[in-house]
Amino acid sequence: MQWLLTRLKGDKVLWILVFLIGMVGVLAVYSASSSMAFRIRGGDVEYFVIKHVILLGLGFLIMFGVHLVDYRFFARISNALLLVTISLLLYTIVQGSELNEAARWISVWGYSFQPSDLAKITLMIYLARLLTQRQDVIKDFTEGFLPALFWVTVICGLIAPSDLSTAALMFIASVMVMFVAGVDLKYLGVLVLVAGMGLMILGGTAKRSQTWKSRWGDYIERLTNSEYDGNFQTVQAHLAIASGGFFGQGVGKSAQRNFLPHAHADFVFAIIVEEYGLLGGGVVLALYLLLLFRSVSIVTVSKTFGALMASGLSTVLVLQALMNMGVTVGLLPVTGLTLPLISMGGSSILMTGVSLGIILSVSRDAMENQGNSRRGSRTRQKSRMAYSA
Repeated sequence: MQWLLTRLKGDKVLWILVFLIGMVGVLAVYSASSSMAFRIRGGDVEYFVIKHVILLGLGFLIMFGVHLVDYRFFARISNALLLVTISLLLYTIVQGSELNEAARWISVWGYSFQPSDLAKITLMIYLARLLTQRQDVIKDFTEGFLPALFWVTVICGLIAPSDLSTAALMFIASVMVMFVAGVDLKYLGVLVLVAGMGLMILGGTAKRSQTWKSRWGDYIERLTNSEYDGNFQTVQAHLAIASGGFFGQGVGKSAQRNFLPHAHADFVFAIIVEEYGLLGGGVVLALYLLLLFRSVSIVTVSKTFGALMASGLSTVLVLQALMNMGVTVGLLPVTGLTLPLISMGGSSILMTGVSLGIILSVSRDAMENQGNSRRGSRTRQKSRMAYSA
């Protein structure tokens, strides 16, 4: 253990937060998947949690390996990453596996993979590099804003028809990165307005427009009609939250896991609140917010590329968590977004490991630079004292 701890570089608080969130995920998946285990695995309740622990372990190994890589390496491969990501997204549109009229997955060696998970990372890396290179003209519309807008539009545009929530998540994170980079606010304001108009047009013409209309219609009906029951998923999630109260029903005592679809994935937060109460749900929320705070604190001590990349990747992770929780408690329509490191999943956990590894790599570099700066300052001070003596 001591050997491992000495090799964990970067912000130790970030490491602790990631570990705690992962442990919450193990407990939540073990409870939430038990009903599914009886239906599918004949009562083998350990099957799904073991699968989740293995994936989580792989995610942590990836995170550990990536955090030892110089984060500037990702700037050098950003063009290749962009090419691979766009190719995978195009392939998914043409040949991807469909679910609810949405082609989101491709099969890699027998395993399902969502290219949009890779796209979240790629866009933040490429955008950070592009905006760093154009700092001298960042306020210029043609030279600073349009190149960034072009690639945000391409990536989000390829994802939106089949996964609007992920596209919206990436768009918001991209706007935030452009804001941090210093893009003129009036351009960002116009971008948000145009994106809103484009969303309305897409919502009326896209292949999945009926799905989107149904989800938003259900959401608006719940807000305006107190007697409206809503769809089955949201009703069961709300029942789970209501039965949890402040302190919860207790570990492993969820009743709604037997009725709530995707209790181990999209709606795992409802099971957490049912078993651990609003107190437990608040702790989970606090862990994600602390993760964002520690990641953003890197921005103040890192160089431009690292700061922009870390802020973008951390925004994607935490905003996804907030959107997932928002759906569960009824503040947002159903999105299909998972809870990072907690929901059971494959490519999502592995790509989250990559994102966190990059953030920790930036943190490691910033802390090493601070240490070198302090040592250099002490050396100069000793030299001056020796000279004066």
